[in-house]
Amino acid sequence: MKIIIQQNTVLKQKPVASNELNSADKISIYAGNQYEITDYKSAGYGHLEIKFRPPYPGQRETWYIFAPHIQLIDDKIGSINQPVNVNTPVDTNSPVSSPKPAATVSSSWKWPMRGTSMGPRTEFGYARGRLHAGVDIGGYTPDECYAASNGVVEYVKNNTSGADGRSIHIRRPDGWEHRYLHLRSIRVRVNDHVSQGQLIGIRGGSGFGYEGREIDGGGYSIHLHFEIRRPDGTPVDPRLFLPNDGSVPIVG
Repeated sequence: MKIIIQQNTVLKQKPVASNELNSADKISIYAGNQYEITDYKSAGYGHLEIKFRPPYPGQRETWYIFAPHIQLIDDKIGSINQPVNVNTPVDTNSPVSSPKPAATVSSSWKWPMRGTSMGPRTEFGYARGRLHAGVDIGGYTPDECYAASNGVVEYVKNNTSGADGRSIHIRRPDGWEHRYLHLRSIRVRVNDHVSQGQLIGIRGGSGFGYEGREIDGGGYSIHLHFEIRRPDGTPVDPRLFLPNDGSVPIVG
């Protein structure tokens, strides 16, 4: 296997923002470089843990890297543009060392809309003293929100109360769930069967009894908070399953 660096990035000794590490625990690498690797696995916060073949970058075998910045290529199955998690909804028994091709993994999920993310505060991970369990999609883009996958509408809240405001929960046939929070309006009802790409609502900023208020402290007043959850309700980083197609770039 090998990785191709898609944009200038940083190899890190921990899966955190590079500005949280001292210079001895990170090295810069540049777009176009290729590295032979022996293994990889999900490390959370949108990162992968990579084991390199000699000669090791920075004389260390193991590094962490932000997954959207690389392309992974396996000589046996070809290009894998989307990182695969050990507990992928496509095949929960698939081992990390034998990932599915990108077309298999990412085809069952699509971004619910186009927009931008303002960085760590609006990405999946611990921020502001708690787990931010999804990705906030803001920006000056159309506000129509579409189903990221097939499923049945399991829950609808059509008022501005609570931290989630107007929200929709959709359950896939395999038990995985996708959630849409802070909507301005909702176009589906409980028990509706929805198809991937179907219009389900309009992005807003609802929550805590208000419309159009900044909810998550990420710099947006109007945004969609989008989550993917395992069948047991555990939230996962949506970027591990959604296609790396530039729909929601990180600009902050």
